Amino acid sequence: MIKQLAILITFLGLSFDGVAQSNNTSNFASDITRTIKLPTRKEVGKKKLLGKYRFTVDVDGRLKDITVKDSMGYGIDEDIIKKLYEAKNWKVAEINGEKRAISYTLPILLTLPKK
Repeated sequence: MIKQLAILITFLGLSFDGVAQSNNTSNFASDITRTIKLPTRKEVGKKKLLGKYRFTVDVDGRLKDITVKDSMGYGIDEDIIKKLYEAKNWKVAEINGEKRAISYTLPILLTLPKK
């Protein structure tokens, strides 16, 4: 039986050139996890799953070139990628007043439900 989860999502966007982020990270995190069907701890055999996703925030504030760097498995990656492609209005990195497309790695840690 698959249930919703208590989740911790850590946003980590590291770059030497600039910083971009979702304009509303709490809604973004909740939107990603609200519709994902998760396996239980018993089905997976562990308490947490960690995945890493790489993407670029373009100069229009949209995400592109989304790839899975470290897979969670269980069909979860496809759902997360879909939600990332739907994400809009990210703050664009500016360097010396000029908007720039910047690449990021987003680790997502899911704490799975017990039952």
